[in-house]
Amino acid sequence: MNISVIGLGKLGLCTAACFAAAGHMVMGYDMNDHLRFELCRGNCPIEETGLATLLERAGSNLQIVDSCQEAVAGSDITLIIVPTPSMSDGRFSNQYVIKALEDLAPAVQVKNGFHVVDVVSTVMPGSAEREFIPLLENMTGKRCGLDFGLVYNPEFIALGSVVRDFLNPDMVLIGTSDDRSGKMVQELYATTCVSTPSFQVMSLVNAEIAKISLNCFVTMKISYANALAGLCELVPGADVDAVTKAVGADSRVGGKYLKGGLGFGGPCFPRDNIAFQSFAEEFGAEAMLGKAVVSVNNSIPQRLLSRIAAHCTQPAQVVLLGMSYKADTHIVEESQSIMLAQLLLDNGYSVTVHDPRALEAVRQVLGDAVRYCSDPYQAAVGAKAIILLTDWPEFKSLDWNRISALVPAKTLVVDSWRIAKANDLSAFTYVPVGIGFSKE
Repeated sequence: MNISVIGLGKLGLCTAACFAAAGHMVMGYDMNDHLRFELCRGNCPIEETGLATLLERAGSNLQIVDSCQEAVAGSDITLIIVPTPSMSDGRFSNQYVIKALEDLAPAVQVKNGFHVVDVVSTVMPGSAEREFIPLLENMTGKRCGLDFGLVYNPEFIALGSVVRDFLNPDMVLIGTSDDRSGKMVQELYATTCVSTPSFQVMSLVNAEIAKISLNCFVTMKISYANALAGLCELVPGADVDAVTKAVGADSRVGGKYLKGGLGFGGPCFPRDNIAFQSFAEEFGAEAMLGKAVVSVNNSIPQRLLSRIAAHCTQPAQVVLLGMSYKADTHIVEESQSIMLAQLLLDNGYSVTVHDPRALEAVRQVLGDAVRYCSDPYQAAVGAKAIILLTDWPEFKSLDWNRISALVPAKTLVVDSWRIAKANDLSAFTYVPVGIGFSKE
């Protein structure tokens, strides 16, 4: 199938590479001249697990072009994968989607054949029917569903595992203006995905609601597990992992994302919750569950600060291990590690940070306010508290006997994901999040 991808950021480039590696002919365009230049030179300009290898497999099936018009002219389906930043009221802005539609409309206008415009970017419910279809019909003089089709086809992926998630989805969501467009997009994914996903094909507005509500449901599970962790800490003998394992074993619940630890962060989950609340308010409803989810999530850095303050006073040195919002990415947007660092600084502590990949991104946020270490053992020297935050695989194999020789006796170790509890930590004051101990 001949397709085009407008927007070659983290998701867009991975999407283009996945389709091209599966044998489809893909034309990719991005307004960033440097990004196009690097891709034309054969370089991988974006850091994402498995992407460089996938681009090599894609080979000549992926062509980088210099305009939207050229991309549309050479394809049957155009995927728009551009940012939809949050506005002051929490709603997503469609400005970049609209710019892409305006750029490609002239090419759709002069095409003789049926063309599918597939919006992948997350948008507010109602955007397709209120904004996108009228714009395309006005600019092309054609009718949606008859001369061209519009599809809303958002992805459900996580940074650090975009390629794996894209190729192995549980479900492919397709909101469509007409049956023909929906079938074309379904065939595209069926011939690309490694898994055999469930195809959920529905109206445009239902797909828009499904996308944002599914993400909010996932964050509800995360906050529920974190609320359980906070409760278990107060109950002698309680273990959040044992509790969530049992709860998740029930098929009505499921175990995915049901693990007490840090709260959710990154570029999607936090803003999706706020956008869903704004969407509900637009129609006179109140997203009460969403507000509770956000409240639980926002409370976690303060809860960690309380643990630290109970053990050592400022200006004690506190070491934070893991600064990205999740493992396998350098992204620190809405990272609770960053939030904790700022709380510690505000309360007079000295802060040292280490992360396998995110230190430069942290520097862009915290500047010279903290000390940076590329080696976790160097970071630990003299620490009064060590906080394990992001669950990087590297942290599971830390040599705690070696660390014990670098810090004062009974240094506090707070383990957000309980990844160190199999080690001998008797030299430390070890506090695994979500585990209750007797106060005797």
